[in-house]
Amino acid sequence: VALCFFEGDDQLVPIELDDPLMDDIFPIAEGIIEDEFGEELVLLRTPQTLTLVGELEESDADEDEDSDDYDDEDMEDSEEEVEILVSFEENGQEYHLVRLLDPVLLVGKDGNENTRVLLTPEESDSIMPKLEEMFMNYQEERDGM
Repeated sequence: VALCFFEGDDQLVPIELDDPLMDDIFPIAEGIIEDEFGEELVLLRTPQTLTLVGELEESDADEDEDSDDYDDEDMEDSEEEVEILVSFEENGQEYHLVRLLDPVLLVGKDGNENTRVLLTPEESDSIMPKLEEMFMNYQEERDGM
């Protein structure tokens, strides 16, 4: 999930985890999730992305044409499709907790004992192209069968 706000011409802008604004807005969003969902859902500030833990009910958005989802036709290649889960206002700005409908790939390495550690940006720059190539080769082999 991500915390975002609309800027300008309806462009949804995510708040980066290391942005000081996240320090102000995250506790508010965390409290709203707790108030609205009780123990069913918990919002966590985890490395690389926010995480919503628990069972999120499937929305009727998949069946409803008038949903808050963005149409593929209106999206540019650089945009991600999202579903707005919760909206709230703080200091005159409206914020949205959104679910990313495209999966987020987090790659890690062995840490201490039974743990994993996320790659550093430098390690990611080196490893991710290799993983992408392996995945594409696998897809090509699978599609060729």
